[in-house]
Amino acid sequence: MPDRIGTPLTPGATKVMLLGAGELGKEVIIAFQRLGVEVVAVDRYPNAPGHQVAHRSHVVNMTDPRALRAVIEAEQPDFVVPEIEAIATEVLVEVHEDGLTEVIPTARATALTMNREGIRRLADERLGLPTSPYAFADSADEVRSATNRVGFPCVVKPVMSSSGKGQSVVRGPDEVDRAWDHAVAGGRVQGGRVIVEGFIDFDYEITLLTVRAVDPNTGRLGTYFCAPIGHRQQQGDYVESWQPQPMSETALG
Repeated sequence: MPDRIGTPLTPGATKVMLLGAGELGKEVIIAFQRLGVEVVAVDRYPNAPGHQVAHRSHVVNMTDPRALRAVIEAEQPDFVVPEIEAIATEVLVEVHEDGLTEVIPTARATALTMNREGIRRLADERLGLPTSPYAFADSADEVRSATNRVGFPCVVKPVMSSSGKGQSVVRGPDEVDRAWDHAVAGGRVQGGRVIVEGFIDFDYEITLLTVRAVDPNTGRLGTYFCAPIGHRQQQGDYVESWQPQPMSETALG
């Protein structure tokens, strides 16, 4: 991988491929270009916001492993940055292991965090972190069985979705079929697999951005936390966010 940023559109360019070119992706592309990076924007529909500012763009079904690998092989980017959830993450692991590109932050981190099953099993089964009770299901009947173990009320979510899409609070057995249908319709990939979680009556929800970087004072890798971000959604749609979210030391710790 390059140790310095080259000039865009030249053989020595530092090339980044952004997987997802919506409004957030567009802002990331602009930031990359201010650094002198050549940017290739990929999304599933033409004329996406990021397509309008990138050096080059492609329209690709990123859940199709062959199509995703083909565009990576064609462009040969130095770095691939996933920006959306609807991606065949197994391809990112493959291209990293094959030495074709470097996935940011890592291919494994991307595969884990874009799939609720991967991140939940890591947190609970490997790291032993406290979680709500949960079970995974591949059909409405399996959801019904899962609710017997998890209890009511519970939350049914697609294992891959974003912004609350496909999520339902289930308060009784008569709501299971509706929740299953809603999850299948709202998932970001084909095929219905869901997580059934115990309902947590929380006060607020936060995002805590975490950055790993070399400490310039010590030369060692350090971990840095941004101030907590509070946010609110209604019926799965983003409404507002604010920073910082007031929190007690006990809650933040």
